[in-house]
Amino acid sequence: MSASKYIAENERVVDVLAASSTLNPLVSEESPDILLNSFSPDGKITASGCEKLMQFATKEKQVSTVCNLKSVKVRPDDGRIYIIIKRRTISSNNYVGLIEKLYDEYFGRNELTLESFFEEWWQWRKECTAASKKTCKEDQFIWNALLKDKPVTKIPIKDLKVQDFIDYFRDITKKRELTRKSFNNMKSVLNGMLYRAVELGLIQHNCLRDINYKQFPYKAVNTDIRPYTEEERRKIIEYFEDRTDDIYSLAILLDFHLTLRIGELKGLKWSDIHGDMISVVRFVNDENEVVDDIKGHTSSGKRTMPLTPKAKHVLKIIHMMNHDSEFIFEKNGHNLSTVTFNRRLKKCCEALGIEYRSSHKLRFSTASIMYKNGMDELELQKLLGHTTLNMTRHYLRNVGSEEQTAEKMASILG
Repeated sequence: MSASKYIAENERVVDVLAASSTLNPLVSEESPDILLNSFSPDGKITASGCEKLMQFATKEKQVSTVCNLKSVKVRPDDGRIYIIIKRRTISSNNYVGLIEKLYDEYFGRNELTLESFFEEWWQWRKECTAASKKTCKEDQFIWNALLKDKPVTKIPIKDLKVQDFIDYFRDITKKRELTRKSFNNMKSVLNGMLYRAVELGLIQHNCLRDINYKQFPYKAVNTDIRPYTEEERRKIIEYFEDRTDDIYSLAILLDFHLTLRIGELKGLKWSDIHGDMISVVRFVNDENEVVDDIKGHTSSGKRTMPLTPKAKHVLKIIHMMNHDSEFIFEKNGHNLSTVTFNRRLKKCCEALGIEYRSSHKLRFSTASIMYKNGMDELELQKLLGHTTLNMTRHYLRNVGSEEQTAEKMASILG
């Protein structure tokens, strides 16, 4: 092996580190000029050289937290600088190269943990995948709430085993304080990170696939969805028919005659109307951004639905108010606010003595009322834009009143 050309520099580095009264790295000592030759070989201090020195200083400081740099020595035969870690010699031509090797040893890809990998994965997900801003924000919230600073996320990814995750999952579910939905959201984040780790070659297999998730208990959740009844729908429509000078009242009216998500309603344009039909091809997300796609990003999401005579009447009134706008529902040049929409609906319910349900329940209500009155499940699936019939069946609820149910029972059972 050829002798290092940095022999003199290496010997001085060792002397400075050995003479230090603390374990502080070299950059924080009184002689950082030793390193200038590595970052400014021509003797000129450039902005690029300063930046590299700062990056090196950060790595050196991290290495010093896990490694006693006072133990660094120089080989007498070839002048290479080295340190012995767990009976293994790590050496380099010069001190900068040694720190780089030690950094890779302790903090590099081989020792990457879920905790140190999360930010990299999250940035990649935001910039290189189709994940929405909302989804990425939710991922960060889930990480902070359920995974950050947990023992399982501090284990090097290459060393993670099925039992590590099972132990953690059992611990967080044993008291039934976590809903299945929250658990699945957390699992989705972990799956995303591990599949990315497989893609990068950090691991060969996502061990989450080998876990039986039926073994974990979850918090019971009330999944009863109570849509508006036919009678409640009638009263709400009558209430807003007397307030057609307000764009939000008209939006609620139209929504009771269609089967749209609130984002789809806000995304409607006048150009989407073709005779007696209206096309649903986009939505407005929670950041008030127009997305030229439909939630779920499925072909069945983009759909066309008939306009009933009452729906066309509502649209005619809106057109007189917003005939110059691109979007059907605009106010002062802006798309409608979901919060304001729900606030108007809640005010109406309070005035009528009706239990308030948010805008999403209008979709449940319309579908359930049409099903009760004879519309086929497959027709409803198409109107709702669902990929499966099971999704549609989830929406179909009893919209009859308790009195109607009692009457039916009496007539059937006597």
